Parts: sequence; structure tokens; C-alpha cells
Amino acid sequence: MHNNSVVNKAVRFALVAGATTAAWTAPVAFAAEGADVERIEVTGSRIKRTDLEGANPVTVVDQADIERMSVTNVGDLLQNLSSSAGAAVNTQTNNGGDSSVRFSLRGLGSERTLVLINGRRVVAGGGGANGSVDLNTIPVSIIKRVEVLKDGASAVYGSDAIAGVVNIITKNDFEGFEVKAEYGETSEGDGEQKSIDVLFGAASDKGNVVLAMGYSDQKSIFMGDRAFSEYELRAFPDGSTEQGGSSAPPWGNMDGFDGDNVTQGPEFGDWRPYNGSTDSYNYNPVNYLQTPSSKRYVNVFANYEIAETSWLGVVNAFGEASYTETNGNRLLAPEPLAPLIFFGSPAPYSPNNYYNQMYGPKGPNGESFEIADWRRRMVETGGRADMRDYKTLRTVVGLNGELANDWSWELSYTFGKNDSVNRGEGYFNLDRVAEAVGPTGWLDENGQLIVDGAGNPVAAPGNGSELVCLGDGNVIIDGCVPLNIFGQPGTDTQITPEMLQYISGDYNTTELGQNRQEVIQAIISGDLFEMPAGLVSFAAGYEYRKESGSYTPDALILQGTTTAGSAVGTEGSYSVDEFYGEFYVPLLSDIPLIERLDVTLAVRYSDYSTFGDNTSFAGGIEYRPIEDLLLRADYSEAFRAPNTSELYGGASTSFPEATDPCEEGPVNANCIATGVPEGGYGPSGVEQIPTKIGGADNWDDYQLQPETADIFTVGMVYNPSWLDGFAMTVDYWNIQLTDAISSVGTQARLDGCYERGEYCDSIFRFGEDSAVPGNIIIVNDFTVNVGGVDTSGIDFDFRYAFELGGAGDFVVGLDGTYLLNYEKEIAGGEVIDHTGRFEEGHDGMFAEWKSNLTLLWSIADFDTALMGHYISGVTEVESGWWTEAFEREVPSNTTWDLQTSYTATENLKFTLGVNNLFDKQPPFVFSAFGANTDVATYDVIGRFMYARVNLAF
Repeated sequence: MHNNSVVNKAVRFALVAGATTAAWTAPVAFAAEGADVERIEVTGSRIKRTDLEGANPVTVVDQADIERMSVTNVGDLLQNLSSSAGAAVNTQTNNGGDSSVRFSLRGLGSERTLVLINGRRVVAGGGGANGSVDLNTIPVSIIKRVEVLKDGASAVYGSDAIAGVVNIITKNDFEGFEVKAEYGETSEGDGEQKSIDVLFGAASDKGNVVLAMGYSDQKSIFMGDRAFSEYELRAFPDGSTEQGGSSAPPWGNMDGFDGDNVTQGPEFGDWRPYNGSTDSYNYNPVNYLQTPSSKRYVNVFANYEIAETSWLGVVNAFGEASYTETNGNRLLAPEPLAPLIFFGSPAPYSPNNYYNQMYGPKGPNGESFEIADWRRRMVETGGRADMRDYKTLRTVVGLNGELANDWSWELSYTFGKNDSVNRGEGYFNLDRVAEAVGPTGWLDENGQLIVDGAGNPVAAPGNGSELVCLGDGNVIIDGCVPLNIFGQPGTDTQITPEMLQYISGDYNTTELGQNRQEVIQAIISGDLFEMPAGLVSFAAGYEYRKESGSYTPDALILQGTTTAGSAVGTEGSYSVDEFYGEFYVPLLSDIPLIERLDVTLAVRYSDYSTFGDNTSFAGGIEYRPIEDLLLRADYSEAFRAPNTSELYGGASTSFPEATDPCEEGPVNANCIATGVPEGGYGPSGVEQIPTKIGGADNWDDYQLQPETADIFTVGMVYNPSWLDGFAMTVDYWNIQLTDAISSVGTQARLDGCYERGEYCDSIFRFGEDSAVPGNIIIVNDFTVNVGGVDTSGIDFDFRYAFELGGAGDFVVGLDGTYLLNYEKEIAGGEVIDHTGRFEEGHDGMFAEWKSNLTLLWSIADFDTALMGHYISGVTEVESGWWTEAFEREVPSNTTWDLQTSYTATENLKFTLGVNNLFDKQPPFVFSAFGANTDVATYDVIGRFMYARVNLAF
């Protein structure tokens, strides 16, 4: 009786789950009534079962859902899930992005969301020694469905599965030939996207092979192309805004004779006091709003029966091979060349430099003086560009089969490698900058230094003379071209190509990186014995995994003499041996008020080469009081081992936005103890604080430990027999993460020093003999175990499929997440409440409500989908240096997508679609970094129209 009821539910469920957008709680593997029900492996368990619904909540995005979107990577596909939150990067992330795409489940970060392909691990991707998978390397065209386990799963899968698991199931059983071509662009006529995908599959009695290949290309959009991001905006408590910008403008900002900053007016040499509200440089227009990228890929899947024995049964050999090459660019505004204040590298502009003498600001008697702090936006370069090339190879080979007692077994080897090359342009050699703004002299026609009667180099040129840079003792610096920072861009006084060539070192930075993964896995599963309520099933296995990574910076980056930043190379590895077991125990069935009562148990032991061992446990209950209703609960212990970057990452310089509480007086004793003058030192006009980041090895005698989590879920699945086509799930979840592997944060370190005298030894400032005493040189913020997260919420999903006479078939769906709580404990015991808030320095966007409404209509040869995406409003904290901290409300955001498909013939299908149908502008989030909104959460490119054609045989 039970098996037949499962089949009936499966058939009805297929009508609903096969036509959803954020889909349901189980994969699609259905059988007709009366047939044997196939055992399948559901994400979250290694045990193959006939039941389609288990103790763990699983969202499924199937092939029909994918076709209702216009996406070229898995990350964009997952971003609309209501369970996504936080600040995972995507191709809308320019400053701070690396052309990769990540997914942050529950807002816990991409490193706490395990990504699998066909149940097996995937190599990390990015610039080298990375901690999570780059979803841009997985082509959407090969995906049959995506199963998202929204529960901790370390007992089943090991490290990283704290927030949950993304399991990508591929089309490795495809038969036939299919080609898909798509083209789209925004209603503004930009952001062009095009792709072509080819899929071929053939099968015989012994096995099958599938070949997939394709290409996609996405063009850029600039912030200046959209009204909401054309200017950087600053917000104020009264609700007003003001155009902001950088304190390093193309017209110069530098020390005046009396210490006050001066800049040039509309005319060359028209020096006046610098005014931040009118003289700041608007860098937004020349930054990407959507980064350009392209992808080429080829995938092969194969399966072949190689033997059949009496005790091993049928033995199959299988293999997977994939190669993906992705190219992406980042473009930032031209370099704000401010050697002292931005890069901590003194390069005083000499009073004996010809350009200073001729064009620089003057003292009361018309004399030139040394300019210690000068800032100049180098717009003549065209910007800071980074070109990234990623090559990702992944192979899987293995054997599987069934023993004579029907136990299934599998032995596999997985190898993955990701190589990266990052080339940078538009940066400068700080040593050469210091030479180019030092003393200068003139050479006569014979190449001799022109001097006066006292032997000092003369200031004025002679006939046929050449301007040169001078070092100590008036030694001529070979090849040096003096730099004129006072010239006006776009005029004949601007910085010349020869000047740029010298200070850029006539080179572009090149950084290399690699991620490498090897996994050996052995699994056996089957039925142990029968109890009155059913068969007790198990799965057990062994896994060996080795992860390694490296990052090799450019020579000048390694030396710290370039404005591209400084970094130390990274190289390291670790390995782990793991044993695990899992049991499914049917306790009771077919008695009053207990249709079924089942228990699941799992345990995993891990032995790491770095920190030692760990044991994770999970247990779940599945209770059906009646056939239509499943009540479920699950408790799991999860952990995440420190990855290569967190362990061995070399120190590099970043520039996070932060405000120094010691900047302006009155300052306290803690500030003074770190080197701040009693009256403060501001305003400095610095919004991004130079910060050293890197692995825990950069600290002295610090041992990084794994982070752990306790996860609890309880919920229900209701498929009423009295209402055909309706189904619903509701689940409560709670995650308590402790000993988080993270960094304290630049702002938290500055605040901790100011308020409690904590972290002061990690803050380094210019001394009293400097031109900028008290200003921050660098803040060290390397990886540590610090604080944790306590978060909870409710997921819900309602689906109703019905027919309406001759009007066609309809599906109405509503899914969403209500965030009850998200509290992050940081260093010092301080707790930051993220619930319904956006705090750019603390993990991004945490809206209380995220939901998706789906309306599907099918009639004749047409299929139409209308999909709405809702994100509730949040509170953000504005704490810019230009105003006192205050809170403001960010409004809710709703966008609609529309798509219609027409099946012309059995082999030909046409699709037209519009994303962001009403061209909804993202809400202003003033404290977000870039574009005046949160690019990790909202659609920023506007209305996007696309057309697609599918040809299949």
C-alpha cells in the first residue's frame, strides 16, 4: 500500500514541481502507477530511497525553470532564490569583483555553501588559493536540474556544508542533438549578451556518451550609463544627498604653504583653497556597472558496461571531463596617485623640480616649497584595467555496480585544476614616481648639466637643453622623465605619454594563481535487514581529499612598489581522510495516526593534516500522521575546515571603506597611544583605509581552528488528496555558528582600539616627524577565529496547478523566506543585528522578506511565464566621514520577468523574454560600495530583452 501511495503522490507532484520557478523539495524521478519505483539518491543523503521527500528541505530548480530564465552561469540562476542573502560577488561587481560568480546561502558566505556536481566536489576557482567554487565555470546548458539542500550536511558531505549544499545534476543521459542560440540587450541598447550551445548524446545497450560545447559573451555597461549611478552620492540625516567623489581630482589637491590643501580653478595655475563639496572627482562614470566577460567550454560524459560477474553483478565504468575558459575584465577609474596618504610611500614634490617652480603653488614671497602630500587623478591613463583569464579542468573516472545482494557500490577519482592569469594596466611604480617628482636639472647640447657659479643646477632651460631627474649629489637618473602633476588634462599641459611610460615602469602587472583538488571516494549502500515497518538501509564510505592552492604576485607587487598594491605569494596544501556512515530506520507504519515514522542517522569522522580530527553527527525524523502530510525535523553538527587561503594566504593590501574615530578631536588616550596628535589629524579626506589582509600564518604563533555550527530544521510537506494539483512546504531553520573563520574587519579594529584599547597593536600610523602625523599607514587584519552567527527563519513554498477548460493549463506558485533573526558576533563580544538591515562593512543585505511569485499559462503551442521577485525594505547605517552616523530606510524592490515560448514544430522552439519588464530602478543604498546600490542583491542593468531559438532532433 505504501509504495503505491508514493507513486500516486509522485505523479501528482510531477505536475506541480515540473512547472515551478523556485521549485520544490525533491528531485524529479517518477514512475507510473503500478510500476516498480526507482530508488534515487536525494541531495542530503547517500542512501538511495523510493521516498521523494525526506527530513531535509531541498529546493529543486529543474530544466523547465532554467529555460524560463536568461542566464549564462549558475550563480545568476541561484541569485533569485529567496534563501540567498549577503554579499556574494557576481558580474555586476566591479570594484571588489574578480569576474567570478559566487552564491551565498542564508547570507553565511559562499565559503559555507558546498557546491557539488553529480554529488561530487568541485575545485575552487578564482585568482588562486580560493575558498569557494566559481559558478561562472559551470555552463548552464549542461544542467538537468539544481538541488539546493537548505540544511547543514557535514555528516554526509564533510567540510563547508554549513549553510547547505548546491548539487548540480548534469544531462549525462541525454540522447539526440540540440543547438540553442540566444541574443539579448537592454532597452538602453547596451549590455549585449549572446550565447550558442550545442549538445549531442548517443546511447547503446552497453552505455552512452554526451558531448556539450558552447560559447557566451557579455558586454559591459558603465555606471555613467544609468542615472542612479552617474554620480557618487552622499546622504545626510535630513534626507538630502550631495554629489561626492575622491579627494584626488585631475586638477590636483595638495598641501598649501600654510598646511591647508589647495587646488586649481578653471584656469591653469589658478590656485585656491580645496573644497571637498565642489572639487571632488566623480569617479563613477568610468567604472563598470556590468563587467564584460566571455566563456568557452566543452564537456564530455560517458558510461559503459564493462563486465558482469556472479558476485559483482553488472560493472559500469563512467567518466566526466570538463574544460572551461572564462575571460573577464574589471575597469576602475584612473589611479588616484597620492603616494603618501593612499599608499604610505613618501614621494615629496621637490621645490627644486622645474614643474613645481613653474606651476606649483607658492609661498607668500612667491617661493616654491616641498609638497609632502599631493594627490592627482591620472586620467591620462584611461583607467585601471584588470584582464583575467581562468582555465578550469575537471575530470572524474570511476566504477560502479551492484553486488549479488543488491548493495550498490562506487569507486571514483576526481581531479580538478583551476589556473588564472591576471594582467593589470594603469598602475604606477612608486619608486619611479618619487624620482620623477624629485629635483630636476637641465643638460646643454653636449649633455652636460647646466649649473650656476656656485655649482647648483640652474632652474631655467637654455637653448637645446633637456630636462632630467637628479638624485643625491646631482647625479642624473638615467631614463627618468620628470613628472608634471600640475598640468590640466585635455590641454597641451597634460601629463605626456613619456611621463606616463616612465612612472608606470613600462610594464603591466601579471599575477598567477592556481587551485588544485584530488578526491578518492568509495561508497557502498543497500538494505541491512527488514523491520516490521520496512527495510533498514545504510550507506558507508571513505573519502581522501587533497586541496592545494597558490598565488604568485608580480615582482613589483611583491616588493610593494606599485600602486596596484602589495602582496606576498601564497602556496600551501592540506589533506583529509574521512570515514562516514548513514542509516535509514523505519520505526512504525500503518497504525492509527502513524502512516509512517522513520529515523535517519549520519556520522562522519575527519582527520585533517592541519588541525587534527573532527566528528560530525546528524539525525532526522520523518513522521506521516496521514498519507497527505509529512512532518519532519533534523538536527546536524556541521564544521568548516580552514582553506588554503585562510591558512597560508600571503599578506596583501586592500582598501575597505572605513572611518577612523581618532581622525578628528577630541581624541582619547587610546588614540594618542597609537600616535595620533591630541587635536586629531583630520579631516584627511580618506574613505578607504589601507589594510593588510591574508592568512593566519601572517600572525605570530597563531593556530587557526575549524569553525563549527549547530543546525536545526523542522517543517512540513502537505500534498492534500482533496485538492488535486496543490502542494506546500513550510520549514523553520536555525543555524548557530561559532569560532567563525574570518577577519575582525578594519572598522571593528579601529573602533575596538578607540573604545576599548583592543587591536591597537594592529594599527600603524605616521609619526610626529611626518608631514601627515597620525594618519593611518596600514591596518593589519589577517584571518582569525572570531565570533559567530546566530540566524533563523522560515521558508515556505505553495504551488497550485489546475486546468481551466479550454483556456489552458495554469500554475500559480509562491515561495519565499522570512528572516526571523541574523545576529553576528564580532571581536570583543559585540553583536551586530543584521535582521532587516544593510551594513556594507558587515556582510551585505539581509532583507526580512524575499519571495517569488510565479504565474504559468500553457495553451496549444504557447507557454507563458510571469515571474515577480520581491525584496522587502531594509535599514542601512550611513556613517561616512562627511556626517554623523544615522539610519535611513531603503524601500522595498519588486521586479517582473515575462517570457513566452512557441513550439513551432517537434524540433523547433522560439522564445522571447523580458527581464525587469517595467525597468525598475534599484533602490539607493548610499553606504554600498559602488553604484549607489547593492550590486550583489538588486538588478542594476534595467530592462533586458532577449530572443532564443532551440533546434532539437
